[in-house]
This record gives sequence, structure tokens and C-alpha cells, in this order.
Amino acid sequence: MSGIAFTDSVVEYVVGILIVYLFTKRLFDLRSAKLYFAVSVTILFLMVASFLFLEGDIEYGIVVNLEFWGLMLTPFLLKGPKKFYIFGTAITLSSVIMFVAFYLVLVFSLFGNNITQSTFFEFTGMITSLIVSIVFLVLCTVLEKQTKFFIENVSKPVVLLFNLFLIIGGNFSYIVSLLDSDVKYAVAVKFLAMLISLIFTIAFPVLIYNQVKKNLYRYENGVFEQQLNIQREYGKTIAQSGAQLRRFRHDYNNLSMWIKPLLEQGKAEDALELVKKCDREIISSYSILYNTGSDTADAILTERQKQLADDVKIKFSGSLVKLPEDNFDICVLLNNTIDIALVSLHNINSDREKLIEISADCKQGIMLYKISFPCENDGFFDESQSKNEGMLKINILKKLTEKNDGRIGTHIENNVASITVRYIF
Repeated sequence: MSGIAFTDSVVEYVVGILIVYLFTKRLFDLRSAKLYFAVSVTILFLMVASFLFLEGDIEYGIVVNLEFWGLMLTPFLLKGPKKFYIFGTAITLSSVIMFVAFYLVLVFSLFGNNITQSTFFEFTGMITSLIVSIVFLVLCTVLEKQTKFFIENVSKPVVLLFNLFLIIGGNFSYIVSLLDSDVKYAVAVKFLAMLISLIFTIAFPVLIYNQVKKNLYRYENGVFEQQLNIQREYGKTIAQSGAQLRRFRHDYNNLSMWIKPLLEQGKAEDALELVKKCDREIISSYSILYNTGSDTADAILTERQKQLADDVKIKFSGSLVKLPEDNFDICVLLNNTIDIALVSLHNINSDREKLIEISADCKQGIMLYKISFPCENDGFFDESQSKNEGMLKINILKKLTEKNDGRIGTHIENNVASITVRYIF
């Protein structure tokens, strides 16, 4: 095994383990990598020892196998929530390096044997590793959100199919590169092979991405419609409950007129029994804690406040008097924004005040809404760092505002997060 071939193997392995770590850590927040790098250093040591103390085919076989199996198996030592994605990165990295390397061999073969036997050709592995590392660096930094979206929504069979294509395409490029330049149409065949490989290499990921994006869009639309219908029905129910309670309070005033004559006639037991019956009905209901001007909003805020822990408070300011009675989008808006706030409150210091402040106003057919809550994570609204549940709620709110020709904004300052919504009703 030549020194250049050995250097190629070492460089490719080092680049591989670093890319797998940096790429997956950036996307999936790995917790620890000590064992991963300890095993990787051990493998590198064995590769060097094999090169120094062994000779011939045994030396070559051990070095190449250590490089391949080390890159395939050591990713399982990384502590993270999604082992398949980590392993998928490793196997895809290996497949991409092989494909690019063989593609470069095919390109160089067009220039004749003098080029293919030069030092430049012998460093093809290192050149390939450099190209692939730049590609993965772009994917996990500049295109981080799109990359995470693609990886999390592509299925395992598609990942395996993509790698199979890279392996087949790489071997196809290598076989074509072996054609002797003196053979008739050899140059044309090589150019055609390069064109086919290039087109499919670009088209395959694009087609997968578009299909994944379309499927996710359909899924989100379905979830949005389902959530919207459920929360609208829920809003109607609690609004009716609140209205019934208000009517009962009004009727209770009339009821007191019946009680007084009973007391005047000395029928205290009958009056007492009637009072107890009314009290039981009031107690079995719930008292309205808010006065927003909208029965639906009052009922929702009261219901949510009663469900929360004692240390979490919801404060409302403003007026929803001019909100139409049949507009149950306020139910979706309140429930989802409060849910998002609770995700943030769940992760803050218990000693800090847990206050959710809501302000809303309706003027001339436009509703302005804002919710503020403590937040210790500056990347709370970042798709790559926020919880999936929270981002689903944000997507529902976006669709709600788009439906109402409005807009939504998010902001974090001084450990306080806020969501602002404006839409036309």
C-alpha cells in the first residue's frame, strides 16, 4: 500500500467522523461524543499501526476495512435522540464520497493516461473529501432549516434507495472510465455517462424534497382543519355554557322575589330549600373570571386558568366587545397561543414569575392581539430548536392569519417572548 493511498484513507476517515459529528450535532443537539471520538482515535491508531508493521494485501485490507466499518459503526456511539439519522449521515457520506471520487476518475480519464497516472489523480480521495465536506458544511449551516426539514420527513426506504443509487452510479462511472480512449466512441460514451450521472444526481434529491414537502403540506393542512373544527366546536360549547350561566344569574334575581314572600309567610324551611337548590346549581357551574366583552373569550380564558397550576397566571387587558358573536377563530387563537406559552413556561426557572399577559382590541373590523410570556431560550421560535408541538401550533396560527388576510409576528427580548397577530374579521 503506497503512502499516498494510506494518506487518502486517513484523510477520508478523519473528514468522515468530523462531518458526521458536526452535521448531526448541528441538526439534532447531540449530548455527548466522548466515546465516539475515543473509538475513532483508536481506529486511527490501528490504521497507522497496520501501515507501519504490516505489508502487502493484509496491510491494505485492514486499513480499508477499518476506514469503512469505523465510519459505518462508530456513529452509533453518539448519544442523540435519532440514531437512524446519525447512521444515515454516515452511510450517505460514504456513498457520496465514493460517487464523487469515481465521477472525478471518469472526468480525468477523458484527458488520457498521463493525467490519470499523475500525482493529481492519486490525490482524488483527498479532493473528494474536501468537496464533500464543503457540501455538508453548507447543508448544516446556510441550509440548516431546509436540511432538517428534509431529513426528518424523508422515509428510511428513500434514504436506502438514494444510497443505492449513489453506489450504482459511482460504479457505473468507474466502469465507463476504464474504456480505452482508442476505442471507437469511447469519448462520446464517457461524456454521455457524465451527463446522465450529473442529471440524476441533481434530480433525485430535488424530486424527493418536492414530494416530502408536498406530503407535509397536505398533512399540516389536514391537521389544521381538524384542529380548527375541534376548537370551534369547543368554543361554541363553552360560550353556550357561559351564556347559560349569565342567564341563570339573571333568573336568580327573579328567584329572590319568590323567596321573600316565603320568608314573610314564615315558610323558612321552604325558602331555605329553594336557596340551597340554587346554590348547588351555581357551585356546579364555574364562575367567569374575565370580562373581555366576548362570551367565547371569557369562557376560554376562565377554563384555561382553572386548568393551570397555581403559580401560572393569565392576565387579560383590552376589549373584544366588537368581535362578532359567531367568530370562533378567537377560540383557536387563544388556545394555541396559551399552549405555546406553556411550552416555554415548562422550561423556565421555577422561582421566576410565570405570568401570561394577553392584550387584544377590535376596531373597525380588525383585531390586534398580543401574548407575552417568560422565555429563557433565545431560539424558542427557531424551527430547528423549538419543540415540534410548539411549531405545529405556530403553523396553525399562520394558516389562521392567512385565512383572515392578516399577519403574525414573533419576538424575544430580555427573556420575554411575544406573539403578535393582526387579522380582519
